[in-house]
Amino acid sequence: MSGSDLKIRAHLELDEFTLDLDQRLPLDGVTAVFGPSGSGKTSLLNLIAGFQRSQTGHITFGDRDWVNTSERVWLPAHMRGVGYVFQDAQLFSHLTVQGNLSYALQRAPTDSAGHTESKIVDAMDIRGLLSRHVQSLSGGERQRVAIARTLLTRPQILLLDEPLSALDYARKGDLLPFLETLKSEFSLPTVYVSHDVDEVSRISDRVIVLEQGQVIASGPTDETLSRFGLEAGRNPYEDASVLEGRLDPSMSQDGLVAVRVGTSAIWLAADIDLNGDARVRLKIPARDVSIALERPTAISIQNMIPATVSSITPMKQSAFQSVQLDAAGQTLRATVTRKAVVDLGLAPGKQIFALIKSATFQH
Repeated sequence: MSGSDLKIRAHLELDEFTLDLDQRLPLDGVTAVFGPSGSGKTSLLNLIAGFQRSQTGHITFGDRDWVNTSERVWLPAHMRGVGYVFQDAQLFSHLTVQGNLSYALQRAPTDSAGHTESKIVDAMDIRGLLSRHVQSLSGGERQRVAIARTLLTRPQILLLDEPLSALDYARKGDLLPFLETLKSEFSLPTVYVSHDVDEVSRISDRVIVLEQGQVIASGPTDETLSRFGLEAGRNPYEDASVLEGRLDPSMSQDGLVAVRVGTSAIWLAADIDLNGDARVRLKIPARDVSIALERPTAISIQNMIPATVSSITPMKQSAFQSVQLDAAGQTLRATVTRKAVVDLGLAPGKQIFALIKSATFQH
């Protein structure tokens, strides 16, 4: 490849904002796309992958045009050699792990360079999972299989859309070393979407900061994060609540620790060395709190707390609002879209159920 960059110029009008881009990404290492929910991160990946079309634009990979709207050039997604790992893994649930990998192998281009199945399986540490069905895997195992399956398609570039967002803190810690292995062992140019400062600072070489569809900063990771005061562990885009509760050893089961908050339990997959019914504090990101008018059934989310809406306030990102909830006398925050507020008829005093996707012990 004579060119060494992925060049993107695009203008895409979305419901909440307009995505305007004019970026040059080196085709080496990891470029993180960082910003709050609704800033255009996933839309940028979809433009690169060919899943979304901009009104005007020009995308060049190396020396090959993928998109040139002025000359009516549009390379279909399946011809771009893009490997895409989604938030929810999107594995074939009716197949075993080996079946998922074999599916990818059968469809990989034979004229593209790639790595052996054995190397990929060992790098992602999934050899012991090959005979298992997808339904039996944990979230972290599913993502490792999804990454392995994507690598077997012999992509020219790898796109990862918040691959850790559905995992709790402990499982994120388990998967991060595999993402570092991905970078060191396979040398694929990678675009990594996240709104987690810790992830970005740990695995990326450079960062693009998006807000409301606009690039407000770009450059080497340390320099860019420092310029914006985004030290590891500090994220201005992540609103969070702290709930106090009490460990309940009698309820803990299947590797999960139970924490009593009022009359409800919050379950965490964590290894902790606490005795008896010790009091603990839980940090809960507002983006990981959903709202339901009735207690859902047949759903994988286990943590459901009855709560009352206390107030609703606008956020900097106009598509979202912050909903403050009273949960057992404590304040719990949820970040939801304005549309959800209207559709659910949310207002102060309304009784709801807060669905908590992830929580971590605050030390």
